[in-house]
Amino acid sequence: MTVFDTSRTEITYSLGRVALTDIPDERLRKLASYWCSQRAGRTLPSRDDVDPLDLPNGVLANMILLDIVGSERYRRFRFRLVGTAIYTHVGRELTSLHIDEALPEPYLSYVSFTHATAADRRCPVYSETLYHDQGNFVNGITYRLVLPLASDHEATDRIMVCQFWVRRGDKSRWEGDWRTVQPLTQLVDFG
Repeated sequence: MTVFDTSRTEITYSLGRVALTDIPDERLRKLASYWCSQRAGRTLPSRDDVDPLDLPNGVLANMILLDIVGSERYRRFRFRLVGTAIYTHVGRELTSLHIDEALPEPYLSYVSFTHATAADRRCPVYSETLYHDQGNFVNGITYRLVLPLASDHEATDRIMVCQFWVRRGDKSRWEGDWRTVQPLTQLVDFG
């Protein structure tokens, strides 16, 4: 079992900022706006504030809900709910697994970073990175919105993720050499 220890992480990632209007996927922009509206003046929305029937069209099947387990220093993220598109893309059931039981390195470190950043900063994170399957073969680019949730509206205890993929060979806005793609990680500005 691998535990993501934030005090000993050797890999570093750069963190930028992106305006809500500059997130390239309309579905993720709408989801970020919905998340912001559910805060209702509080720091964070809770899971109870999120109604699946109110989510923007086209996102529910691509949603993941994770529980945060453990302390900030030795936290783990456990899959609570996994959308059907995620299941289809990944090709196996993830529910009740921890991410360190499901994802290979270096993808695990990056995903842990995006989740920890959203939890610690209490701010949505938009990211793009190569996607590594179980065999650690790069088969596409994934882009996601990572949204923190808090039962008490303050301390993040869950993470909600919406994730989409572009497979190699698909027409997309991503061009160039797939072997040199660097992760893009950005805090979302609502201003």
